[in-house]
Amino acid sequence: MKSSRRWVVALVLGLVFSASGARAELAAWDQAKVATIAKQLVSATQDLYDTFYKQLPPTAGSGQSREFYRLKQVTRVMKTEARELAGQLEKGEGHDETLPSYESLMEMVRTARELGARIFATEDLKRKATAVRGLLNQLGPYYDPDFQTLQPVTR
Repeated sequence: MKSSRRWVVALVLGLVFSASGARAELAAWDQAKVATIAKQLVSATQDLYDTFYKQLPPTAGSGQSREFYRLKQVTRVMKTEARELAGQLEKGEGHDETLPSYESLMEMVRTARELGARIFATEDLKRKATAVRGLLNQLGPYYDPDFQTLQPVTR
């Protein structure tokens, strides 16, 4: 009885430790490709910000006013972070040097996705967000071995 219990414990521990140690691999670094994606991301985040900026804010009593203005700020910061990342890559900085900019950008993306799920979005805004999401999905595997493809935000 004790030996079978030990065997089960060993099997479970083996599965836990092998699963936790298994990580996906980063995509092979391609400076030119990553720089091109980042440059496209600058245009896409600018378009997203411009489209968002043209949106009429919700009325004060709607309950979405605070989230709207916070999302507007987050979108502006995303645009700035994308520009910074592209600039670094254009100067020839590699993965390690640009990783903090990528991580900062993705923090803003996560916040934007949380806020975006609570705010009404027009079709124009959804289209612009889709373009940004597509570029981030191309960029992610170069920076995060466990990158999960970003899906559309659902309400």
